[in-house]
Formats: sequence, C-alpha cells, structure tokens
Amino acid sequence: MLGRMTWAISAAIALLAAPVAAQDRAGEGEDVMAAMAEMFAAEPLTPEQEALLPAAQLVVDRVMPPGTMAEMMQSMFGGFLDPLMKLGTEPSANEVAKELGLEEGALELTEEQVREVAAILDPAWTERRRREMDAMKSGMAMLMNAMEPSMRAGMAQAYAATFTATELADVATFFATPSGATYARKSYALASDPRIMGAAMSAMPAMMEGLAAMDAQMKAATTDLPPRRGLGDMTVEQRRRLGELTGLDADEVKDGLARAAAARERGGESEDAAED
Repeated sequence: MLGRMTWAISAAIALLAAPVAAQDRAGEGEDVMAAMAEMFAAEPLTPEQEALLPAAQLVVDRVMPPGTMAEMMQSMFGGFLDPLMKLGTEPSANEVAKELGLEEGALELTEEQVREVAAILDPAWTERRRREMDAMKSGMAMLMNAMEPSMRAGMAQAYAATFTATELADVATFFATPSGATYARKSYALASDPRIMGAAMSAMPAMMEGLAAMDAQMKAATTDLPPRRGLGDMTVEQRRRLGELTGLDADEVKDGLARAAAARERGGESEDAAED
C-alpha cells in the first residue's frame, strides 16, 4: 500500500514537473516551482521527531531501495502505458487537423484517409512518434531518478512525524525479512499489474456515473450564487477598471467572455454565453 501510494504521488509530481522544467529552461519556471513548494509546506519536525529520523530513514531504505522509482516507471510503461502509447503512434483525424492548423473535429475522414493525409504531411509519422514515445520513457526514468533523493528524504521526515519508535522498529524488522524485502521490491510493480489495471478499467462505468453525480452536486452547490457577469452586466467603472487591469479593450473582453462561456457549456455547464 505504501509503495503504491508513494508511486502515485511521485508520478503525479513528475508529470507536473515536466512542463515546469521546460518553462524553467526559458527562465519562466522559478516562480511556479516556488509556488508549488509553498502549497505543500509542512511544519518542521519537533526535536522528538528529529530523533526518529535515523530509524525512519532505515525504513525508507528498505521500503524504497535506490533506483526503485525509475524501475517502477519502466514497469508502468511496460505493463500499462505501452498499449496506450502504441495507439498514440497512429495518426488520428484530430492530430492531422492540428498539423494543418485546424480546430479539433474540423476534419471528417476515414481511417484510410487519415493515414494518407498523415503520410503526405509527414512520411515518417509513425516512426517519429515511436521515437518520441521512447524518448519520453527514457526522460521519465531520468526524472524519477532526479526526484528519488528528495522523495526518500521527504518520506523519512513523514515517517518520523507519523510513527513511533516502536512502530518504526517493527516495520524495519518486517522489511528486513526475505518476505518483507520481496514485498518492498514488488509492491510498486503491482500498481501496473494487468489484474489491477483490468479491475480499474472494469470500474470505469461506475466511476463515470460518480463523476456525473459529482458534476450535478457542484452545480447544485452554486445555484444560489449570482450568475457570472457578461460585459453588459458591468458598470462603466467596472469596464474601465477591467480594461486598465488587463490591457484589453471592450471588444476583446466581450469576445473573450463569449469564448469562456462557450467553453464552459461544452464542458457541461448550462449557462448562457456572455452577452453585451
């Protein structure tokens, strides 16, 4: 359980870190990273908890041997993501539309036509995407290796703040046994086991129903609030101040509000588009 939970958190952080790292290369990511760090700021350990850090680190060393995160990423790609990634190497109507600078859904093509258009646009379409996918696998493994020292340090602090000395000793004793060591090594790989993934996929209908119910709850929770303002709902002073703050003129605000309202409606909201 600890392995799967840590893996899920690590993968989420890695996926978030990738676009941020790209921004950082352009000199734009430092503020984003600082804000993310502030979001998860924790209370410093007490002296008593600090004293438990060596015992907690021992548990982490046994639960997450060095190299575990990269190994888990490779396992996840092999057991779960590879079939999806293989699908991603084949062209789709939306992908060729994007290559042509068109909106999603702008082209209605058969599969044969899609492949023909893709071949015209890029003779190496499938091979290019296969290599991109392989590069992404390698890059994600490197990301995991880069994250692992910080994750291990964070886990040690979390364990020291959560468990008593006796509990840490008991856990360390278990993971020192052959069965415990095997569990530590294999528990992460279980996250992408076909049996577990198959069970998760079979639960998708129930999950979709739950999402629909959640969407209805979110709408019900805001029914007594005033509607969002369109340009025509704003006072002259509010329009002036909005333009001053954003640098947008009235037409740009009007068009932007209409686009945002249309996007909300496509996302399932039933409010009217902004009007002037």
